[in-house]
This record gives sequence, structure tokens and C-alpha cells, in this order.
Amino acid sequence: MAVKLLILGAGTFALEIADLISDISDPQYEIVGFARNEQPFDPNATLLDHPIYWVDDLIRFDTSYLAVCAIGATKRYIFIQQVQQQGKRFATIIHPTARVSRLASIGEGSIINAGALVASYTHIGQHVIVNRGAIIGHHNSIGDVVTIGPGANLAGAVTVGPRTTIGMGALVLETRHIGSQSIVGAGSIVTHDVPDQVKVIGAPARVVAENVEGL
Repeated sequence: MAVKLLILGAGTFALEIADLISDISDPQYEIVGFARNEQPFDPNATLLDHPIYWVDDLIRFDTSYLAVCAIGATKRYIFIQQVQQQGKRFATIIHPTARVSRLASIGEGSIINAGALVASYTHIGQHVIVNRGAIIGHHNSIGDVVTIGPGANLAGAVTVGPRTTIGMGALVLETRHIGSQSIVGAGSIVTHDVPDQVKVIGAPARVVAENVEGL
């Protein structure tokens, strides 16, 4: 029997995740709808012929329905919290072409996209998005609600704090620590530790903004 699934989000990334989910056969998922938590909201709108629900309406679905958040921005944590308060559980989505070591752990609600690699002894937190082709080295620790962009490459023993974004094609050298709610720009090379709540860009990456709150 297919697992009934609600996708949080109704944008282009939600379409990508719906396509990714269609490739998964074990367990098989049946998408029953999408959801929004921001205006504008049209109660008659559909996406892929499925209804788009307002977040408060998800309470009608019992705990046999799982959810997954398909929003790339780390401020998705707000939507996730709203749904958690309704008692919903979350699916962990791993595309069949991803390679996840049996010695790694993946938290509830996380998405491991096509072609991603997660090496041994790495812990991926809850509601993390590892985009297509990203490489996560051994002994990494990735905090909750992190977004790792397509083609990013994190070497061994890297730590990333919660609600941080690692941009597309970024490279993080081994043993580096990246703080919480920070942003590593696309194509950047992180050669030193990155503090909390900063944006870094360049090769080597340098701080260009402070007091950021993720994306």
C-alpha cells in the first residue's frame, strides 16, 4: 500500500520534488496534495491535478498521512513547525540514484536528491535538503533545516549549523565549521571557519554581510 504524502510548498521546487518522489518504489508514495502557508492563496488552485491546501486545513488529515517540505529557503522551518504542531509526521525522501552509506544517518523530513553522495559516519539532521549531485564527505555533521545546493562538495569532518545554506557548486575544505543561519555563496571555496549569521562569497570565501538569518 502506498504511503499518502502531502508536499509542503507549491512552487517550482515542489514540482521537482514531486518528480523525484515518482521515481521511488520502496516505499511507494502517493501524493495527495500540496500546501501553502503564505498569501496569495486560491482555495480552488491545483498543482499536477492535486489540490493546494491552506496550512490550517491539513489538520483534516490523520497521522497516517506524511508530509515533506519542498521549499529551498531555510525559512521553511516556520512552515515545518506549523505542521508539526498539528501532530504530523514527516517522510524522509532518498532518490534511488543517491548513494547514502549504510553508516550514515538521515533525519526525518530530509530530502536526498538524485545523484547525491553521503559518505560514512555522516549525520544529516532533520528537514535537510541535499540537492542533486551534492557530495557530503565522511564524518560530517549537518544541522537541521540546512540546504545544500546542487554540486556542492563538503570534504571530511565538516560541521554545518542549523538553517544554513551552502550554495550551488560551493567547496568546503575538511574539518571546517560553518555556523548557523549563514549563507555560503554559489561557487565559493571555504578555507576557514565561518561564523554564525554571516554571508560569505568568493575563493577563498570572505564575509560580505553580517546579522543574516539564512535565506
